[in-house]
Amino acid sequence: MRRALAAGAAAFGLLLALAASAQAQSKKDMIWCAPVMASTYYWDLLVAVDLGYMDAEGLNLKLVNNDTPVQSLQFIAAGACNIGSITTEVGIAAIEKGADFKFVASEDDKVAFVLLTRPEIKTFADLRGKTVGVTLLQESSATLLRLLLEKQGIKKDDYTMVALGGSPNRLAALVNGAIAATMLSPPYDYRAVSAGMQRMGSAFEAFSGVGVVYAVSDQWAKANPDAVTGFLRAAARAERFIYDPANKQKAVEILVKYTKSPVEDISKNYDAFYGRDRVMSPDLNLTGAQLQPWLDLRGSTDKPERYLDLSYLRRAAAQ
Repeated sequence: MRRALAAGAAAFGLLLALAASAQAQSKKDMIWCAPVMASTYYWDLLVAVDLGYMDAEGLNLKLVNNDTPVQSLQFIAAGACNIGSITTEVGIAAIEKGADFKFVASEDDKVAFVLLTRPEIKTFADLRGKTVGVTLLQESSATLLRLLLEKQGIKKDDYTMVALGGSPNRLAALVNGAIAATMLSPPYDYRAVSAGMQRMGSAFEAFSGVGVVYAVSDQWAKANPDAVTGFLRAAARAERFIYDPANKQKAVEILVKYTKSPVEDISKNYDAFYGRDRVMSPDLNLTGAQLQPWLDLRGSTDKPERYLDLSYLRRAAAQ
């Protein structure tokens, strides 16, 4: 009798293992990429992965870190990444040049770069004659830094701009004194303040366009509509979870795990991104009106619809 029970239990265990294996094999492989993955900009995605929302959509999601938005777009174009979190300006520039990309949702409704300076920089006027760091010379960190300084009366000829790559590189250059100022992505701004640097302003004080969008290869997305829809549904579910104040502690724990930042910094970051400033998109909605400021800034006569395919987001919201 015992042998029969043991054999039955073993057989049942084998069936469970086979079922789990079949379920894992039936999941759709999908690759997400972003520049400097350990950033507050991608809080929704990191929560969606950590809480199993992507698994629930039948997606086996792999996360790939890039140093710059341009590199992320290169990965998408080459098929090494299926969907990316992309700064809007870089995506627009690529599509203008004929790239097969579409924006399918908003991740960050605002550009949340924070301007940090060396301790000796007391006023914006002190930046005249100084060197400032950006990701790339033709990218959002450079554009928004220029706009923020112009708002304070500092013209682009008043300082020198150098390209340094992602926020970790720019933070190191700032703390080491190689540059006098830079735009940093949260939570790197908190690390800079802890190192004695000075917070001077946020990009959205000078510009109102959408910050980070989810971008795909149009060809790949049309061939994999269920994957795109499931991805967006999981990300939107995560945004709703994080925006609920009752879930703050769990949301903070998850971002601390990915960014290796102090709990105190991420807690303050939450209060800004999901409270005071409402940086993140509550439901991933993306509109032409959110894209228009970027087109105006570029002097483009394009209609926003050229850059958008919101059919996947509508489908995700309906299900």
